[in-house]
Formats: sequence, C-alpha cells, structure tokens
Amino acid sequence: MANPKAAKKRIIETKLKTPSAKAVYPLKYGWGIIIALAAFLLYANTIGHDYVLDDSGAITGNRYVQQGFHGIFNLLQVDFWHFANVHLGYYRPLSLITFAVEQHFFHGNPHVSHFFNCLIFALSVYMLFILLNKIFNSYHPVFSFMAALLFAAHPIHTEIVSNIKGRDELLSFFNVMLMLWFALKYIDSKKIIHLILGIFFCYLAMLSKETALTGVMLLPVFLYYYKDFTVIECLKKSLPFAIAVILFFIQKKYLLGTLSGIIPDDIVNYPYRQGRIKLPTTFMLFAFCLRLLIVPHPLRYDYSFNQIPAVGLSSGWAWLGIILFAAGAFFAYKQTLKKTTFGFALSLFYITLIPALAFTILRGGIFAERFLFFPSLGFCIALVYGAGLLLKTNISEAAVSAGIWLKSNSKFIVLLSIVFILYSVKTVSRNLMWKDNFTLFSADIKTGKNSAQNQSQYGNQYIYLASIEKDTAKKREYAGIAINALRQSLSIYPKFGESYYLIGLAYQIITPNTDSAIYYYNKTIETAPGYADGYYHLGILYQNLGKNNAASFYYNEAIKYNPEYLEPKKAAADLKARGIDVYINPLKAIVDTTTSNKDTKYYFELGNHYASQGEYDKAAQSFVKSIELGTDNNSASINLANCYGMLKEYDKALAVTNQLLARDPNNKLALKNNAVIYNLLGDDKKAKEYLQKLKEVEGN
Repeated sequence: MANPKAAKKRIIETKLKTPSAKAVYPLKYGWGIIIALAAFLLYANTIGHDYVLDDSGAITGNRYVQQGFHGIFNLLQVDFWHFANVHLGYYRPLSLITFAVEQHFFHGNPHVSHFFNCLIFALSVYMLFILLNKIFNSYHPVFSFMAALLFAAHPIHTEIVSNIKGRDELLSFFNVMLMLWFALKYIDSKKIIHLILGIFFCYLAMLSKETALTGVMLLPVFLYYYKDFTVIECLKKSLPFAIAVILFFIQKKYLLGTLSGIIPDDIVNYPYRQGRIKLPTTFMLFAFCLRLLIVPHPLRYDYSFNQIPAVGLSSGWAWLGIILFAAGAFFAYKQTLKKTTFGFALSLFYITLIPALAFTILRGGIFAERFLFFPSLGFCIALVYGAGLLLKTNISEAAVSAGIWLKSNSKFIVLLSIVFILYSVKTVSRNLMWKDNFTLFSADIKTGKNSAQNQSQYGNQYIYLASIEKDTAKKREYAGIAINALRQSLSIYPKFGESYYLIGLAYQIITPNTDSAIYYYNKTIETAPGYADGYYHLGILYQNLGKNNAASFYYNEAIKYNPEYLEPKKAAADLKARGIDVYINPLKAIVDTTTSNKDTKYYFELGNHYASQGEYDKAAQSFVKSIELGTDNNSASINLANCYGMLKEYDKALAVTNQLLARDPNNKLALKNNAVIYNLLGDDKKAKEYLQKLKEVEGN
C-alpha cells in the first residue's frame, strides 16, 4: 500500500509546478492595495529627508531641471550626467522630466520628491502583485501576495527609493510591470489597444533607464509561463515590442549623437578595468550579490575602490562565484524546461542581473545595490516557493476563504512573516541613514574605511561643517577630521584628484594657507587633468594675489574641461572685459633669449611666452617658425590657430587646422577649434559637422 504522506507530497509538488494551468482564483485587487500601503509606509520615514548623494548631479546641479517646464525640451537632448561633465552615454530623460515638473510646481522641495518616490514604489509593487497573480493563476493568491510583500520589504531597495535620483530605476520597473501586464492582456483579449499600450509603456521604460531592455527580454519568459506556447511562439509574440526599443535607440542616436558613452579614466568608479581581473572579479561579485540578497547587512551607498578589491583566478571567492553561477544557470535551464516556479524565478533573476555583470565585464565598473533591485524579485519568488516546499504547503489547495487557508497553513505564514518583519526593520532603520549627506557618509564610514571615495566624501562634509562653524576651536577640530579623512583617502588611492582638491579647499577657506592651497590644487590637476574645480580655484587664488594673467589662464582651463561650469565662465568674462584673456600658462612661459640653439622647441616656448603676454602677432610668428623647423608639430599648429583666432583672422586659423587635420584626421583639438571658428562665423551646419566628428573620435 502506498504511503499516504508521500502521495500527498507528490500532489503538492506537482501542483506547484503547474503555474500555467486554468485560473482557480480571480485577481485580488484588494490584496494589492494592502501591499501598496505596506510599501509606502516602509519608506514614509524618508519623506522628510533632504537631497542626498547623486541628487546634486541629477536635480539641484542640473540647470535644465531647475528651469522647470522650460528645461524639458533640453532634457530630451542631453546625457543624464550632462552637467556633471561626464559623458557616459546614459539617456534617461523621463526621470529628469519628472524632476523638472516637481521643480516647476514645488520649487526645489525635496520632501515632495521623496513622497513621489514612495508613491511610485507603492504603485510598482501593486502592479507586481497583480501581474504575479495573473501568472500564477492556479495558485492561491497568498503565494503572489507574499512574494510581492517580501519584494516590497527587502532592504536592498533602500538606495533606490531613499535616494531621489533612484527615480530612474523606479520608473523603469513600474513601466516594465505595465508593459508585461498589457502584453498578457493582449494575449487574452486580442485587442489592439492592449498591444499599443504595452509597446507605449515599453518605450517609457526605456526612456526611464536603458536597463529596461532586460524587462523586454522577460516578456518571452512571462508568455512561456502564462500560456502553453513554444519558445519560438513566445519570441514571435514578443517581436512587436522591439518597435519601442528600436524607437528609443533611434531617438538616443539622433539627440545624443552616439549610442555609447566615454568610459572615464577613473579607477575609483571603474576599478576592474584590467583585462585579467574583469572575469574573476565579476564572478566574485556574483557570489557577493547572492550573499547580500540572503543577508542584506551591512548595506552601503558606495562600493568603489577599494571597498571590494579585485581578484584573480587564484581567488577562492572567484571560483565560488563561478560554481554558483554555473550551477544556478544549469538548474534554471532545467527547471524552465519543466515550467516550474523555480525556473521562472531563476530566469527572472539571471536575465535582470545581466546589466550588473555587464557593467563589470565590459566597463570594469563597481557593484551597486541598485543593480539588485529587479533581480531581488526572482529571489523573493524563489524564497516563497522554497518555503512552501520545505513546509509541504499546498499553495494550490482549495479553500473556502483566505482565513481558513491561512489558518491551515500557519507555519508557512509564520516563517515568511518573520522574514518580512526582519526585512522591514532593516529597511526602516537603513532609510534613516539617507537623511542627508552627512548622516549617510558618517554612517557608512564605519564599514567603508577601505573606500577612497567614502573617506573623501566624509572629509568633504567636515569641511562644510568647519566652513559654517563660528567657534574657532571647533572649526579647527572639524578641519583636522576632514584633512585626516582625506589623507586616508589618498593612502588608499594616491592619485585621487578629488581628495587633493578638498585638502586644497580646506587650506583655502578653513585654515588659510595660500601656498598649501596652491600646492594641493596643482596636485589635483596633476593627478586628474580634467578636474575643472582645481583650475577654477587656482584662478581665484591667483586673482587674489593680483596675478590676473594666471587667473585668466586657469579660468579658461576650467571652462575648457567643463564648458557648463558657470562660475569660471563669469570670472573669465570679467577679466576679459578688462582686456585679460590668457590661454597659455604665464607661470610656465619662461624663455631663455640668450640661447644659440634656436630650434623648433625654442620658438615654440617663445610663442607661448608672447601669447601669455597677449602679444598674439609675435606669438603667431614664433609658432610659424617652430612649425617650419619641426616636423608634425601639432602643438605649435594648435597654438598658432588659437593666436589667429584671438586676432580674429579666422581664415588663417582654419587653414592651419585643416592642414593639421590633413595629416592627423582625428586630432581632437583641431576638430574642436574648427567647430568653434565656424560657430563664430555663424556657420552652424559646419560647426555641428565638426562637433559630431569630435564626438565620434571621443567615443572610439
């Protein structure tokens, strides 16, 4: 006689493996509202928070956002970090537009923005529950309810919801949920309006964040589990949604001029760029992701250099990651073929984790908790399903009411309720750390002593405190803490230009020492030549010393590296109005006129000297001589063109740069010069032509 307990267990497992069976339970919209309220309340303590971390680059420092409605058209045409002077190729206008709308109506009130983040998150988990309840339509609604509830409470989401800038991820997820919902509705109804709405929300998801592409990749998986379609049929039925993806990339290419960005030479945020460490480090980070999903503690805003050191193939962590990745992928494949819930959860997890793994493999970029926002959904579904198997819970069991079902499966509910409570406590407490920059950096420095960036940003906060402190003793104390943290940062990464800059700032405004400030600003531009703040503050110091030629040079350098930097533009314009407009460093333009070796280098330095004095005629003559005596003297050609530009002899300037481009077609300075000259001549078409060529060269 067969064992009745074993038979019951087989029935339970079989039913758990048939999520695509005919619906037993209708959609429970009321349950979704409960989850949405829980999600909102979990993050309600962030509504009183300030702007923090990346909010400065996305909101307060974004001039187009600050223009409200008037800036929306411009936001559609720029990189997400346009005003931060980095060109990563991130095209995410939708979240920026929402910030501009909030700016228009609420005038820079961060509490309103935090409220909307909470609201969007609540609406997202509502749609998530409705969608899961549709996919797992043969299960009791408690399955989808608990999966969505644990997703809402998982602490890994605190970075996304608590940081206003995380709106891009929130909008992406929300629109993907809507896309999937209408896609399934179209399968049921065959109504073209549902297909159009699905494609529309797919397009909005892409405008929110490019990683929504993985959401589109999920559609065949959802179709595969929702109906008895073959894989090929699922792919075919997903094809119409490619319209939205193609439209997005056409729009991005047309408005940004490129589909890819420029990877900065920045070891702090791209510490894994060396080819030999990329792959093993990626697998090590995969193992770290799993650990953080299972035990989300400690959580941090920053995992940059050298918080998680790179590893090679000799690392045990790398091999653990390889084994876990391969085993999980194989198990996912097998379970998906059987259409089990584990297969669905793991497929979702692996597909949505692609951007995080690609960021390290392709760009050598760091890990961030936001990368686990979508993958955590697969984890939560697997967690609830696994708990059901462990406790032999018949999720498909017919019940007179939810109350009776809950009572008969109390162990399952108690276990998951404990997980929910633990997640909730961690989420609510972690939210408090996102109150403002000082709170966040001070809290995370406890676990971030190995992070050059955390140390630097912690020091920066104490510089600010010292700058507003009236008590002399406390001011000195704060300055000491700041400089110590910044030196700790430099001990981790000796070429961290931002930390040199902040020490210079401390010596400029907290404990005045002009010589020390100049030294550290020079170290800034030595280690980070494109760091515009270093040039700008050197300009301020030299202007205060009465060295206006040097000040003009450094202001112009700041503008060269960051054309959107308003302060040096204004300072340079003020000096230019007084007849001072210097592009050659006068502090280094020293020429020995007694030398008998008057070669190409001599005339090059002589030209720099004359240019620094504003004698552009003499400078041009010297550069011409330098070019005649040398071969392929590109620097002299550029300087000669600049001199002709200052003399408003634009035809001569173009002749020089065109000769240079004839032998060096990808010379960035020559391309930029031509764009500027044609702009001055009013030939916008030619100016755009050279700017486009410059973007193409910089993108290679």
